[in-house]
Amino acid sequence: MTDLDPAHIAANATGLKVHLRVVPLGHTTYRVVTLRPSMGVRFASNYFHDTWHIVTSIAGAHVLGRLLWGLAFQRQPGTLVMIDVPHLVPTPFEADPSDPIVLVPAGLTRFDREDLARLTRTLRRSPVTPRTIRWHTFGMIAALAPTPDHLRFRSPTPHPDSMLARERMSRRAGMICYSAAPELLRQHGCGIFGIRGVQYGSYFPLAEHRHGRWHYDGEVQVLPNFDEAVASAEVARQETIGDRAITSEVERQAVFRRRDQVEARRRRAYRAAKSTRRRAP
Repeated sequence: MTDLDPAHIAANATGLKVHLRVVPLGHTTYRVVTLRPSMGVRFASNYFHDTWHIVTSIAGAHVLGRLLWGLAFQRQPGTLVMIDVPHLVPTPFEADPSDPIVLVPAGLTRFDREDLARLTRTLRRSPVTPRTIRWHTFGMIAALAPTPDHLRFRSPTPHPDSMLARERMSRRAGMICYSAAPELLRQHGCGIFGIRGVQYGSYFPLAEHRHGRWHYDGEVQVLPNFDEAVASAEVARQETIGDRAITSEVERQAVFRRRDQVEARRRRAYRAAKSTRRRAP
């Protein structure tokens, strides 16, 4: 990565303001980190081509990368990051509802289905007042620095099988859960943060493994026009099937095709408004 934005350097130096909720639950105390409502990034999640996806904008990828990097340095058992409303939106493809996203440091925080289900019930039934903390990402900028030419073509150090085995992405208790060891959290945090200039979108694989063929269970998908695509998908779904759930692949494709029409309509309206402003005295 060679084009670090000064604003990103300053942001990493001061830390990211997030919310922390401490939730005692049986013999475990969970430290749930969430984004503050004022943070203007949004995410969606879905399951497509046998892969769990986190979908977001370039700005969202920056925040996600910083969350993963900081999570690698946590030392308090029970710490996890949860992305939910208002930062969770329908998918930008057919406006399907998104599942909440949970990021977990492997080996530090227990996150089986029963614990996650109890945690979400507790947070919804008895809201815990959050406090604001700084989510620091010390060392991330140095890790993002350009690689010297004499090191650029060296093969990366292979990760132990035990580390890769602990990297997982799956759906548990109605949430999309990603868990990895600290080394991978740092590596993937840098990779996701470093995504730039995605004219048509970009992908970053997670939880890679080989079972007869190379595959990965998860993926971060970055769309340059994420917010506009979400808005178009919501309009298309409403115009095609209304408020009800999609019941067939035929309906899903119909919504998807209408989304393209809505986006084209939006672009025409934008160009017409721009042309009118230019002609105005």
